[in-house]
Amino acid sequence: MKKFVALTIVVLAVAFSGTPLLAQLSKEAAIAKAEAILKNLQDGKPAEVIKEFDARMTQEIPEAKLQAGWANISSQLGPFKGIKERREGLMEGRQAVELILEFEKESAVQRAVFDKEGKVSGLVFRPASAAVLPAAK
Repeated sequence: MKKFVALTIVVLAVAFSGTPLLAQLSKEAAIAKAEAILKNLQDGKPAEVIKEFDARMTQEIPEAKLQAGWANISSQLGPFKGIKERREGLMEGRQAVELILEFEKESAVQRAVFDKEGKVSGLVFRPASAAVLPAAK
């Protein structure tokens, strides 16, 4: 089996205070935002994704890097087939959405983390086994 080379578009290196951050988006809105990120990457529109980034992400991830990252994922895993599962919850006090993505060769997880304003403060793609939010009921 071909080993999945995980691509981390951005490391979730956010300083957390001892106080959890309450989710600012509804579950449905957070999932829709995560799906829009995926759709824009598929459609070759990284600028639309970057519009949703917080200031730190905007500074750290230029459009070309984001586009190259998605191309790398697609070349490793094959064509995208669909979303197998959608998960939403809190990670270290921040709202997060994990989309379990099915590609031709294997599955992956897209994790988007949102700040208190609903901006994307973290975005990673990992093997599906790295999903951490509980499966939807």
